Amino acid sequence: MYEVHLTGNFPRPEQLIDISRQFDRGRTNESELQENLTRSSRELIELQRLNGFDILVDGQLNWQDLFRPFADLFAGIEAGTLTRWFDNNTFYRSPIVTDRMKRTDVAVTRYCRADLMPTVRRKAIMPGPYTFAKLSENNAYPSFADLVDDLSHLLASVSRELTDLGYEILQFNEPSLCTARVEELEIAKRGFEIIAKSNATIVLQTYFGSISRIIDNLVDFPVDCIGVDVYANDIDILDDCSFGKDMSCGCVDGRNSLIEPASRIVELVTRVSDAIEPHHVYVGPNCDLEFLPYSVAERKVQLIGDVRRKLNDQ
Repeated sequence: MYEVHLTGNFPRPEQLIDISRQFDRGRTNESELQENLTRSSRELIELQRLNGFDILVDGQLNWQDLFRPFADLFAGIEAGTLTRWFDNNTFYRSPIVTDRMKRTDVAVTRYCRADLMPTVRRKAIMPGPYTFAKLSENNAYPSFADLVDDLSHLLASVSRELTDLGYEILQFNEPSLCTARVEELEIAKRGFEIIAKSNATIVLQTYFGSISRIIDNLVDFPVDCIGVDVYANDIDILDDCSFGKDMSCGCVDGRNSLIEPASRIVELVTRVSDAIEPHHVYVGPNCDLEFLPYSVAERKVQLIGDVRRKLNDQ
């Protein structure tokens, strides 16, 4: 049985983009903005449901980038300068750690809309502690390891809150791990040992880079599932790997507007599954779909639904 899901932020529809701009310019109010955010999130949730998605996300339409909400959820962090998000034409505000961090009293429900998915299996997506630390400016902690450790404890706290809200799967995005130094991998592993105490299924999602150099380290991380970007990796690297975990197969290209043939995706997923015999295979994009126009992202969702049907009919 194959299951399908989205693996990151979804692009905003044009109407929501327009309302957000009006809000930024003081031409509309918070109430109208939130009403549009809720409506757009509901439409995305329904799109996933209609296409047979097994695990649903809210699309994070109110997240300006992967880190910005945590400047609100955690004291001791500020949003810094605009920085290019890897090799994409999108940007994030680099977090600046100004002081020892602690959890604020801001409710996580401000950013994770469990209320819109009350009766379905749902997933929340957050930055992994290594990538969070790696892309931050550290002005408070004596070492990188100390920063990762504190971020891991804080993310674990948020994880417990999300689990209490009924989130079944928690995904931690770790694109920076693809270029991590060997000595840093142990630091990242210790971070996930802290996070793994949650009762949810923990996904470590890699993308934007090859994991061939670190795959033997990753399979020893205390996580339930590892996400692999098959557009950044030759899947032959999996042939001699003792995977022993669930796999999130990133086989739909989130950075290319071309709609792949469903049959080609089915062949790819089948080959990966046969090669490593993972416990369970999740099928989805290799990264966020926010890099695509909204209409193209919708078609990618439809493609994933078609792939699911074809895989499970085999």
